[in-house]
Amino acid sequence: MAYNSETIGFPVGAVLWITTTPAALTAVGEALATHDEIAHAAATAGPCSIVATAVVRNTADLYAYLSGPLGRLEGVQHVESSVFLRRVKQLTHQRPPR
Repeated sequence: MAYNSETIGFPVGAVLWITTTPAALTAVGEALATHDEIAHAAATAGPCSIVATAVVRNTADLYAYLSGPLGRLEGVQHVESSVFLRRVKQLTHQRPPR
């Protein structure tokens, strides 16, 4: 059986467009890599500095992540988020056990 975030109890996904100060780009990216909620993060060229995918159990957990760990990161200036409404393809991602 293939496992994805939905089958292991994390059905809510969102793409995050994160704007950082130039000096904070590396530190924010490295911090995101340690966050359990983040399945993928990459530095980008364009209107935002980082694009990331968050996977959580519900929208309350997404809110808690955005207003808590992500919102407290020094150097984060702006975050836009879009919740996935329907997935048509997804690579397998397993979150580490808590």
